[in-house]
Order: sequence, then structure tokens, then C-alpha cells
Amino acid sequence: MNPEDRILIVEDHEIVRWALTSIIEDKFPGYNIDIAPTFNHGIDLLSKNHARMVVLDIDVPGGNNPMMISLLREVQPDVKILIHTATCEKEGSLKYLGAGADGFLSKNAPFESIEKAFATVLAGDKYMSQHAQNILAKVYLQNLSDGTGKSGKIKLSPRERQIVDLLLNGKWTKEIAHELGIKWSTVSTHKLRIFEKFNVTNEIQLYKKIEQEMPELLTSKTA
Repeated sequence: MNPEDRILIVEDHEIVRWALTSIIEDKFPGYNIDIAPTFNHGIDLLSKNHARMVVLDIDVPGGNNPMMISLLREVQPDVKILIHTATCEKEGSLKYLGAGADGFLSKNAPFESIEKAFATVLAGDKYMSQHAQNILAKVYLQNLSDGTGKSGKIKLSPRERQIVDLLLNGKWTKEIAHELGIKWSTVSTHKLRIFEKFNVTNEIQLYKKIEQEMPELLTSKTA
């Protein structure tokens, strides 16, 4: 079996894990299944065993942030990510599909939608319900010209400043963990919080935001 013929379920509710596992075993018998009850555990599992798809509940401990997508892709750039959550489609689909997820499936959706969502994402296509499509289209049309946002002085802890400095120097998560002597998952958690504070989803956006709002960090970097 191909080592990437795996599906990783990141879900903290046992009954949901059981239901998803049963569907995969019945409808997609060629895949092995890994289970993670927290986001950090999911990151660790993915770093050890690449997966074809991650089924991600965004409300798991250590998660609930769109930057979860970029952190998973840093571990495995080609992994498919299907959001499976109780978060309402209006709020969740905008955030997580916009951050790069391959699909968004509400836990309130009809049971048969699960198999369809799995098959669609595993095939390399995007999945969202018709309701989510309508939401995205409506919001996109309403906000074409909306480029405003709130800005303010962002407070960083000493450890976050260390990690920001290393990120600005082009270091990857594994390199940062090695240099600071901390776990990969710990760096990922700090990085998640840093991205959330700056309201960005990747290092390029982070650099631009710092350049605009906290240029002293760039000065200290090059000093």
C-alpha cells in the first residue's frame, strides 16, 4: 500500500471519530486511518506519516483558527484538507476555505453528504454545499471593495519575538524547534498565535504586516 494512502482524522469527540472511521472503512477500504484528538497531536502524526487527506474538526483543542490550514500544509504541502465541523457555514466556510481548505462539511449536513465530500476531496476537487457556495458568492460580491481593517500595537511574548525573528530570517518550523530546543508542536502553537495576532495566514503576509505596523522588528533583525 502506498504510504500516503492514509486519512488522518483530527477530532476530539469519540462518537464522531467512530462514525467517520466506519464510513471510511465501508466506503473507502483502501485507506489506513490515523486518529488525533488534538491539533498538535495531528501535526505530530502528519509529520511521521503523510496522509492523502486530513478530516479536521476546527474546534479541537489547540485549534479553532484558520492558520491550522497553513500549519498542516507546512508539514505536508500536498495534503488535502476537509473541514468537518459544527461551526456554522456562514462563519466557517469563509474563513477556512479562504485559508486554503479543500472542502467544508457541516456536521449538520445530511449523512450521505459525508461520503460525497470525502470522494470529492480525495479526487482532488473542492467540496462545499450549495448553501456554502451561495454564502461565499454573496459575501464576495458585497465586499469586493472592502479593504479596511483594524490596526493596533500588537503585543508579543519574548518567545513569540524569538520565533518571529527566526521566521523573518526564513527558518522553517523544524529549524526553529531545533535552534530553540523545543518541540515541533510547540513552535506550531506559537506560530498559530503569531499569525492570529497579525491576522495573516503565511510568512509573506506576516513580513508585509510587520513592515507596515512593527518595522522595529525588522530593524532589530538586521542590526
